[in-house]
Amino acid sequence: MTKHKSNQKLNTVNEIIDKGVSRNVLQLRTEDYAYNGRTVHVQGQELINFGSCSYLGLEMDERLKRGAIDAIQRYGIQFSSSRSYISNTLYTEWEALLEEMFDAHVLTSTSVSLGHHSVIPVVVQPGDLIIQDQQVHASVQDAVSKMKSQGVDVQIVRHNKIEDLEKKIIENRKVYNRIWYMIDGVYSMYGDFAPMKEIVELLDRYPNFHLYADDAHGMSIAGKNGTGVILSQVDFHPKMILATSLCKAYGAGGGAFFFKDSALYQKVKNCGGGFIFSGGHQIPVIGAAIESAKIHLSGEIYERQNKLKERLKYCHYLLKDVYDLPVVSNVESPIIYIGLGLVRVGYNMVQRVINDGCYVNLGVFPAVPETCTGLRFTITLHHTMEDIEKLCEILAYHFPLALKDEERTLSDVYRAFKHVPHFQLDKKPVPLVSQPKNGYQVIHKESIADIDETVWNSLMSKQVTLNWAGLRLLERTFSSNAALENNWDFHYLILNDSDGKSVAATFFTLAIVKDDMLSASGVSNQIEELRKTDNYYLCSKTLVMGSLLTEGNHLYIDRNRTDWKAALSTLLDHTWEIQEKTDANAVWLRDFHAEDDELTDYFMDQGFLKVDLPDTNIIYGLQTTPFESYYETVPAKRRKYLKNGVYKHHDAFTMRLIEKYTESELDRWYELYSQVKNASFELNSFAQPKKLFREMLRDPNFEVMEYSITTDEVKDLVVGITFSHVNEKHYNGIMLGLDYDYLKSHDLYKQVLYRTRKRAEEIGCEKIYLGFTASDVKQKFGAIGIPQVSMIQMKDHYNLSVLNLFSETGATQNSRGERIYVNVR
Repeated sequence: MTKHKSNQKLNTVNEIIDKGVSRNVLQLRTEDYAYNGRTVHVQGQELINFGSCSYLGLEMDERLKRGAIDAIQRYGIQFSSSRSYISNTLYTEWEALLEEMFDAHVLTSTSVSLGHHSVIPVVVQPGDLIIQDQQVHASVQDAVSKMKSQGVDVQIVRHNKIEDLEKKIIENRKVYNRIWYMIDGVYSMYGDFAPMKEIVELLDRYPNFHLYADDAHGMSIAGKNGTGVILSQVDFHPKMILATSLCKAYGAGGGAFFFKDSALYQKVKNCGGGFIFSGGHQIPVIGAAIESAKIHLSGEIYERQNKLKERLKYCHYLLKDVYDLPVVSNVESPIIYIGLGLVRVGYNMVQRVINDGCYVNLGVFPAVPETCTGLRFTITLHHTMEDIEKLCEILAYHFPLALKDEERTLSDVYRAFKHVPHFQLDKKPVPLVSQPKNGYQVIHKESIADIDETVWNSLMSKQVTLNWAGLRLLERTFSSNAALENNWDFHYLILNDSDGKSVAATFFTLAIVKDDMLSASGVSNQIEELRKTDNYYLCSKTLVMGSLLTEGNHLYIDRNRTDWKAALSTLLDHTWEIQEKTDANAVWLRDFHAEDDELTDYFMDQGFLKVDLPDTNIIYGLQTTPFESYYETVPAKRRKYLKNGVYKHHDAFTMRLIEKYTESELDRWYELYSQVKNASFELNSFAQPKKLFREMLRDPNFEVMEYSITTDEVKDLVVGITFSHVNEKHYNGIMLGLDYDYLKSHDLYKQVLYRTRKRAEEIGCEKIYLGFTASDVKQKFGAIGIPQVSMIQMKDHYNLSVLNLFSETGATQNSRGERIYVNVR
C-alpha cells in the first residue's frame, strides 16, 4: 500500500491526542450546572481552574451578563444576515468604543482564526514576502499556508531572533514589494513576549518592512485602555496591523483587527471573506462586549491589571524562590510553563495535579518540541492568593515524584530547556555518567575494533545487513574526508546485566543528514534547487541508529526479559548523553516493524515521533524456492510480466564478477550510480563518496557484479553495477548503478533483480535484502514488503518548521507569471 507522506504530521498529531485522551488529560468536559469562574467540576471532582484564559475575570462580571441579557431582550439571539449587506445595530456602539480604545480603525470577526483568513489574503499581495516567527500561532500559520498557492513567498525566522530577521530583510528588501513579519505579542505556550522595541526600530529603518501582530493573549492585561502587551511597549506603528482576541481577558467573544491606514481598512472590509460571506456575532456576545469596552475605557481596567500583576509576581516568587521549579515563562505573563521534558512525565504530572484538586494543561507536541513537554497553567483574577499557594505547593510536591515514577531526572529538563528564553533552574542537574544503572552496565566504544568480533556478530550479525567487518569498512570509508557529510562518528553500545549477559545492543552514526530525507519526492526536488547554492541547506547533525547504508533491525533487545523496558531506558539515557556531548539536533531510531505497537508506544512515551518509512523488501527461502520454482507458482499475469522482463532481453546481457578493476571502470560505475541517485528523491541523502566503492571492491565480503549489454548499436557496453555484502547466508544489496538509456528499452532493472536473485541462490544464500524503494518491481520478483517505521526526536524544530512549508505546496508562479520554487529559507 502506498504511504502518503503528506499525512505524516496529521497522523502523528492524531496519535498524540488519542494518547492524551486515553490518559484523561485532553478533551475533557466540565460537569457544572453553573460556573463561578474559580472552579470547575470534571469527572465528579471539583477543581480549581488554572486553565482559563479569562485573565481579568470579566466573563463572570455582572455588567457583561446584564449587557448580554439586555441585548437578547431587545434584538433576540442572532441577526442572520451577511455583513456585506447589513449589520446589527449594536455594532455601531461596540466598534466606536473599540476605535476609541485603540485610536485606530477596527474590523470585528466572529473568531480570530477566521479573521486571519479574511485579513491576510487582502493585505498580502503577490510580490510580497511573508516572514513568520517560528512560534507564531497556528491560526496565523494556517492562513499563511493558503497564500503560497497565490504566489506569495514565505520564509521562517527563528523565534524572536531579531538579528536573523534583519538579515532576511536586507537580503530581500529589493526583491519584494513588501516584507511582512508575522508574530504573536504573547506566545501561547511559554508565555514569552515579542521584542517590540527592536521590531519597531526595523519598521522605522526599512520602508517596505511591515508588521502583522496577533496579541490575543496580551489583550486587556496591559496597556492604555487595556489595549494589550504590544501597545504597552510601543505606539501603534502606521505599518502595523494588530489582531487581538476578545474572548480571553476581554471576557466576551470574537476577534478584532486594527488598522492605522484607512484605505487598507476599507479594502479589507470590502474584500475580506469573513466580512462579506459570513454572518455576524451572536447578539449576546456584542451586548457583553460593549460593557467590557466601557470597563476598558475606565480607570477600573488599571486596577484589574495591577491585581493580576500582584498574583503573577507572587506565583513566580513561589515557583522560583521558594520551590525552585523549572519555570520557562516570562514573569509578566499570565501563562506559566513548568518544564518537564519527556511526554510521559507530562502525562504523569498533569494527572497528579488534577487528582490533587487543580485543573492544569499539558503542553505537548506539536505546540512544543517533543522533548519540551511541560505543565501549562494560567493565573486569573478569580484565583485567590491561597489558590496560588495551593497550586505551587502541589507542583513542588508532585514534581520530584513524577520524575521518580518515570525514572527521569532534572537532567531531562535541563537538556530540553536550557536554550529556551526565561528558563530558570538553580538546581544543578546531576550529569549523566556511564555508571551502572538498575544493575546494568553500558559498554560504549567509538570503534568496532574495540569490540570483540565474535561478541558483536553473535548479537547483531543476523539482524543487520553489515557485520563486524562491514562496519569496520564503514569506519575506514567515512573518516578523513574533505566533504563534511562524508565524515561520520561511530558509537557502539552494549548493555550487560549484573551477570555480564548482554541484554541490549545497537550502534549509532553521527552524520550530517538532509532533513527532507523522508519527505515526499516533490518536496526534496524543491529543496535540492536551493542546495545548488547552499549545499547544507536544511541539514542537521543527526545521531542515527545504524547507518544510512545499513538495513535490518538495528536494535538488539532481549524482550523475553520482564525488565526489557528498564534496559531500553538505560540505553536511551546513554544515547541522550551522546547527543548532548556531540550537540546533535536529532536522534533517529530505525527501523522497527510498523505493527510492533508495544515498542513504538514505548518510544512515543519517551518523546519520540513515529515516522513511516517505505517498506523494506526481502526475498526469503532462496534455497527452498529458487526462482524457477517461484516462477511456476505465480499467477499467469505475473508470470507474463517476468517472462517479458527477464527472458526477452536475457541473451543481450553478460554478467561479470569483479576481481580487478581500472580507474576508468570505477569512473563508469560511479557514473551509473549517480544516474540512480539523481533519478529519485524518495529517500533523499547525500551522494556516497567514491572512496566507498574502492573499499567495497577490496573487501572479500562484498560481491561486485558488472552488467554489460550487446545490441546492434553497441558491444559489451557496461550498463549496470551492483555492490552486495554477503553475511550469514544473507545477500545484502548495498549500492546500485544503472544506465537509464537502457532502463525501459531493455528492462535493465528487472534484469539486474533477476540475476541478483540467481547469484544469491547460486552461492547458497537464504534471503536477500533489496532495500526500500521500487517496491512494486521487487515484489514481483518474490520480495515481501515489510512495513517499517522510525522514531525521531529533535531538540530544535526550526528546520522542521521550514520543511513543513515545502510540504504544503509545490512549485508555483511569482507575480510576473514565472514558474519558481517557493522561497522558504
